[in-house]
Amino acid sequence: DGLEAPWGRAQLIFMYDTALLESPPRSMQALLEVAREHPGRVTYPQPPSFHGTTFLKQALIELMLVEQREVLASPVASDAQFAEVTAPLWDYLDALHPLMWAQGERQPAGAEEQMKLLAQRSVWIALTFVPQEVANARQEGRLPPTIEPYIHDGGTLGNVHYLAIPASAPHKAAALVWINQLMSAEAQAAKADPSRWGDDTVLDVARLPPQERAAFEALPQLPGSMSPEALGTPLSEPHPSWTDALEAEWARRYRN
Repeated sequence: DGLEAPWGRAQLIFMYDTALLESPPRSMQALLEVAREHPGRVTYPQPPSFHGTTFLKQALIELMLVEQREVLASPVASDAQFAEVTAPLWDYLDALHPLMWAQGERQPAGAEEQMKLLAQRSVWIALTFVPQEVANARQEGRLPPTIEPYIHDGGTLGNVHYLAIPASAPHKAAALVWINQLMSAEAQAAKADPSRWGDDTVLDVARLPPQERAAFEALPQLPGSMSPEALGTPLSEPHPSWTDALEAEWARRYRN
């Protein structure tokens, strides 16, 4: 309805310290094995922070049979359905929590705090929803050069974030002008620069005129960058009702 427009693409990215782990755990089950072998070195942000809830959704999808995942595209049908579908997730977390950093009694408030723990080597794995976060953080000195990004073999959740104009905005025409600027090839290329932000563009670069396409082709490939080929096809987000139900049940079970 002319009230919002896509601005960037995001995908769940994991990162690990190559000085401490020989290879990354490319699944939730492999992450649990790392926690068993190295107690106290794994954690995840506390829901309902965005990244904490994303971790729950990623784990739920991975722990389900592939043919069962289509149920997540529809609203939660009943309490009984939710309990049956999510049972493997709670079994997994029951096993993981005692092995986590601080024995699971404390969790990072968000992804930024988890990254600080990673930089301090208090934990060995962290996550983000910005594919070029590791490259950006390494360049800025927020992460050491031994940190590398990776995704799980079965893929990770991805989505699009938007710019919106509130219905009560007093200057809608000006907002449209600004959004058009932010969606321009010039601004999208600047935003995609990993030395600035590294947020993936929503534009189809192959369809741009040569001069505009060149700005994307000239973007630096910093150490720690994730290529589109490495990201693969992202997993689809579940229906929002699953998010609400997961957060409520997580709080009932684990909130201290």
